[in-house]
Amino acid sequence: MVCQNCQQVIEQLNINIDLFFQKLETASNRRQISEIDKEIICQSLLGHSRQHIAKIFNLSDQQIRDRLSNNIYPRIAELMQIDQEEIAGKWVKLLNFLLHPNNGYKLQTAPQLNNDNFQGSFGRQIFLYPPNQDIVELQIQGNKFYQQGLYYQALKCFIWAWKKEIEIYGTGNPEILIYINNCLIEYKQSLLREKNIQIYTLAVVVPFYHNQGHVASEILRGIAQIQLQVNIQSFDKISLEKEINLDDIKTDKFFTLNNTDSQIALKILIVNDPNNLYAPYSQTAENLANLTPQLNLISIIGHYSSEMTKKALNLYSQNGLTLVNSSSTSNELSHLSGGESLSFFRLTTQDSINATQLAHYLTEGLPEKEHKKVAIIYNKNSSYSTSYRNTLKKCLEQYSEQLIFLKECSYISEKYYHIQAYLEDIKQNGVDIIIIIPDGGIEPNSLDNAGLISRLKINNCLIAGSATFYHENVLHWIDEQSQYNLVDKNECQIIACVPWHWHSKTNGCNSENQLGQKFCQLGAQLWGEENLTWRSATAFDSVLIILRVLEQFKISDSQSLLIYMNKYFKDDKKQVKGVTGIIQFEKNGDRINPPAEIVAVKWNAQQSKWQWTI
Repeated sequence: MVCQNCQQVIEQLNINIDLFFQKLETASNRRQISEIDKEIICQSLLGHSRQHIAKIFNLSDQQIRDRLSNNIYPRIAELMQIDQEEIAGKWVKLLNFLLHPNNGYKLQTAPQLNNDNFQGSFGRQIFLYPPNQDIVELQIQGNKFYQQGLYYQALKCFIWAWKKEIEIYGTGNPEILIYINNCLIEYKQSLLREKNIQIYTLAVVVPFYHNQGHVASEILRGIAQIQLQVNIQSFDKISLEKEINLDDIKTDKFFTLNNTDSQIALKILIVNDPNNLYAPYSQTAENLANLTPQLNLISIIGHYSSEMTKKALNLYSQNGLTLVNSSSTSNELSHLSGGESLSFFRLTTQDSINATQLAHYLTEGLPEKEHKKVAIIYNKNSSYSTSYRNTLKKCLEQYSEQLIFLKECSYISEKYYHIQAYLEDIKQNGVDIIIIIPDGGIEPNSLDNAGLISRLKINNCLIAGSATFYHENVLHWIDEQSQYNLVDKNECQIIACVPWHWHSKTNGCNSENQLGQKFCQLGAQLWGEENLTWRSATAFDSVLIILRVLEQFKISDSQSLLIYMNKYFKDDKKQVKGVTGIIQFEKNGDRINPPAEIVAVKWNAQQSKWQWTI
């Protein structure tokens, strides 16, 4: 740890004094520097005289002289590769050495990212706090060290927090794993560059306020997993394991992703998106676009909801930024202007395909009951929810002879008592299918109401939902009902249409997609069995397609990435094999033949729990 008075050197001179002491000790395998000698160095750097320092330690002036001549000056001279006479008493010369950017002792403090309209973090702020206070304290200590530019100390705190969370809860925290990787890059930045390992910075925008941070966690698991896989290969090149025990974060299911010999390290900026539909403009996107030159961002991954993506995309395209989107599905995003479409790459499945797949599933067995009554519940204020509803309704209307459409509810985001009368009405009308299309969290009541509807037992009615309906919350609500015998474990009828699932027959843990298999195996060790969702898989693939372009072309900034992303995917029609299958893009940024899976809520008797499964 840093000696007591050395904190002043850090704060006043912006010098990484701890790193300086490490270098002094490792030079010629010298023994450790005593705490008194460390204090003498710090006091001298701060401009205090020998006489003043002697009084502080109750030593004679000669004793201070002897320590300088015999212990301190020889070490410093050897490190600076000069004669001892050139450094003796010349602390200004040493200060110039320590403050020179190329020597690596000057602290490169992270920019002040946070304000009333923007929250972003490389490691200086925590968004996901666990209930355990000991872990929280370690995370906060890591934040403080990161703010000071003391990346080694921040790294150790984050690793301790990571290990303790796994020990207590059995699962890792993806936010902390990202900060561990960021600290490793900052700590060894000069050595990585010496080895010609290119450092790239991406921003991932997630809604921490939506659904108690569960959606953000799901997305960050995919991001953290691929960041770790890319960076470990680069850390191996600089023999980092001699100094840092990477076994704390590297599992035995680790596998390489590199297709070329290109060495890359990824630094991730985590940004909170308030996900507020009614903000006059997207201040998060505006701030992020303005920070791009300062942070040297090459791409943005986000936003979660279609509404926020639509608002943000215009700002990013004006600033030459590529937006790779893993979760927004609105059909509106298929009809962008020319400039916006150049910046846009969508990994997930658009509503026109998702809703068609769900409609096909709902109508497959219609003959067994001639007239099925269908109710649709959605949010008219959400472009995504409305888009999905329109496509689904159009598909289902082809079966108008077999289906009877009941009055719709377009206000799922209202207080629950506002839709109780509607639910009672469709119940009295003998509803057979309820289709629920919650928005992406832009209005707070939508998801809660979806859960309350999902636990209703209405004449063995089938409840079908969009990808935004796929949440752990639904399982908790069903479990609550089953404990009071209000839900039969053999008759629960809840389904959803999503882009990917752990047990997908085409891309899951037991599929022929080897990347999908390995993704699940590594994910099970990092996050726990089946804790990777469709949001994790599409987030992983969002980074993967950027990685494939970085491997092929010399990318220097966001503009060059945009150029080569368009050349590689939209002009040359190249494809990438991802966790979610083959990835190709149309000119408008939509994915060609994106995946769609029907999943259902079922009781797992072996594990005694409800789960979403194929």
